[in-house]
Amino acid sequence: MPVVCLRIPWFALRIALLDQPQLDGRPLLLSNPQSGRAVVLDATPEALAKGIRPGMNLREASALCPTAVILVADPVRETTVANQVRERLEHLSPLVEPDAREQGCWYIDLKGLERHYGTSENATRRLIECVDPILRARAGVAPGKFTARVAAGVATAGSIRVIALEEAPAFLAEASISWLPLPPDVIRQLERLGIPTLGAFTNLPARKVAARFGPAGREAWKLARGEDDRPVIPPPRTQSVREELAMPVPAVSREMLIIGLRQMVSRAFAKPELRGKHVRQVTLHAILEGERRSWERTLTLKEPCGSNRVVNALELRLQALEMTGPIEIVTLEFSGIVNEVARQAAFPLMGPRAAAPLTAAIHHLKHRYGLSPIYHVVEVEPWSRIPERRHALIAYDP
Repeated sequence: MPVVCLRIPWFALRIALLDQPQLDGRPLLLSNPQSGRAVVLDATPEALAKGIRPGMNLREASALCPTAVILVADPVRETTVANQVRERLEHLSPLVEPDAREQGCWYIDLKGLERHYGTSENATRRLIECVDPILRARAGVAPGKFTARVAAGVATAGSIRVIALEEAPAFLAEASISWLPLPPDVIRQLERLGIPTLGAFTNLPARKVAARFGPAGREAWKLARGEDDRPVIPPPRTQSVREELAMPVPAVSREMLIIGLRQMVSRAFAKPELRGKHVRQVTLHAILEGERRSWERTLTLKEPCGSNRVVNALELRLQALEMTGPIEIVTLEFSGIVNEVARQAAFPLMGPRAAAPLTAAIHHLKHRYGLSPIYHVVEVEPWSRIPERRHALIAYDP
């Protein structure tokens, strides 16, 4: 059964065009201007035609193409769009697998779709329609996932490249060695050895490839010959809980961000989905004020943690955080939800004294209402000229 590879090249750059369609057709550069040495991370074909290459200094790139538009990655928007596209594809086929090595690339099994759309090309055309036209998606149809990905790579925007089973060896033999799923340094090493195509790579003895590049090289050698029977495996469905906070005043300091995160963690663990549960992973998304920029951090915990330990882990992870701009909206996503983990408590004589009556009363109120109804004032930015930024009111949870 043929496999479709649906691909959106230059995914991060194309995402910016959803809000700025007037930039379509202009040379676009993806860069990191906030870092110490700003370089080109990616470039559209219009920019590549001017001689700009990834890794080039941003100043040098601007000299080669003064009309180039410099964009900054928006990981939150990229994740949102990628999830939306995957959901649309899953309405047509239950077998949709995102490419783990490239964002904006999906594999779809056509099993059953030909019965509804007549031919593989009609079904693939329906899959392309799931993507906004300005993203310039294209597709490859082939007997295996690797051949389909190479076919999608040489297809033009909005088109479909179909490779039949008998055509696959000749098609792959002429493809660039850069399509192999190997690290970039290995690809450069092969090019220096005078191996520019997959055909030249498969001419090498399999045992020598395995001896030089290990199991990954041996697997790549098989893929280059068209020997690919890997099925399309959809990622497992995992339960997650999201909590979003629109900052009353855009956060410009780490301390203010931490206070907001504490509130969000407390609210999230008060929900029925997380009450009495622990989590294994927390993802933090931050959208900056008045800019098409965002950033995200993923925190994978060594063991399942409750609310208090999640807050401690976030504070530790964000100690060296550099605020690149005022944060307007913060989102926390909790995944890997498991039942509460039992822990060995300390012996009574070795632990602290019994809780004071006030603390006990607060615990009773929290169990009754779900959240602590007692608040206390925390100093955030005492130096600020804006009174609202000097202190914050947060729930007291002893």
